[in-house]
Amino acid sequence: MELVQRLKESITWLGGALAAIAALFYAAGYLSFHAHLTMLGLGQVVDLPHDQMLLEGARFFFTITSQLLNTGVALGLGVVAIAVVFGLAAEVGPVRRGWRHMKTVVVERCRLLDTERPGLVGTLVMITVVWLLYFHAKSFFYPLLQIGQIDGLLFGPGGAPGVDCRALVPDGVDPLEPRIVAAWLRQGGRCTQFLLMDYRRLLDGYFWLLLAMAALATLRAHIGQRLSVQTCWVLLSGYTVIYTLLLPIGFGVLVRAAVYPVANFELKGGTALRGNPLARDDKTLLIWSPSERKAVWYPRDTVATLFVTGQESLFGNPEGVAK
Repeated sequence: MELVQRLKESITWLGGALAAIAALFYAAGYLSFHAHLTMLGLGQVVDLPHDQMLLEGARFFFTITSQLLNTGVALGLGVVAIAVVFGLAAEVGPVRRGWRHMKTVVVERCRLLDTERPGLVGTLVMITVVWLLYFHAKSFFYPLLQIGQIDGLLFGPGGAPGVDCRALVPDGVDPLEPRIVAAWLRQGGRCTQFLLMDYRRLLDGYFWLLLAMAALATLRAHIGQRLSVQTCWVLLSGYTVIYTLLLPIGFGVLVRAAVYPVANFELKGGTALRGNPLARDDKTLLIWSPSERKAVWYPRDTVATLFVTGQESLFGNPEGVAK
């Protein structure tokens, strides 16, 4: 009976864990897909495909996990190399004695300073966290927020013909600026690597944010639950949660390519058309017409045949650029 009870508890726990993971995947997929459709200008007219939310969320988590692991491994190798150098240097007698003396002096001075001015450590921690949040927001948070507000590119002007992607970034301009990102998106896939570099930069900002969280958690464990440190922990935690919620939005704009099927279809009246199927339901079919630059709803009962011939970016290739 005890074995059966443990088995039931394990199954219940596993079911709850899977439900939580599915909820996270769905939420991330929803944010990503909605940002993608809003960037195209279709966010208000296309129903989100619920059957694809989990897959989109899984792609998002796979992308950020692999990138964070790559960054962590690279940083870890650097730390190991430095540790090896210090370890070899510690075998030298004068270096070892000097290091021990310096460590003792620093520990004693910090302890004395904390005794004489107990509020100084908390104040220094708060100043450090505030400056960290300021520079992080300026370099990562606000650019990510503005990228998520890109809207209606599909119905705007096309990309400049034959322009090198690097030439679209003026000197002294941050590549994360929305106008630069929009110009790259309009190139129809030619600037994908630059968009991916932008997103990797945003993930690097997330990695350093997680390192700051880990450092502050370690500091809390050593100096106790002081009010100033607790306040910093709440501020940094809240900021990290908000930044995490914005990452799927950036993924939908920068990483999810606007590549859709290309189809030749014929209406029952005999009219032959070519376009990109964007969405469908039980009664209608949404087709993007590249030649007319508009999205048209067709009743499904008016479509006689539809043949998918491939896939391409909705932005196509700017005029004058060879496919």
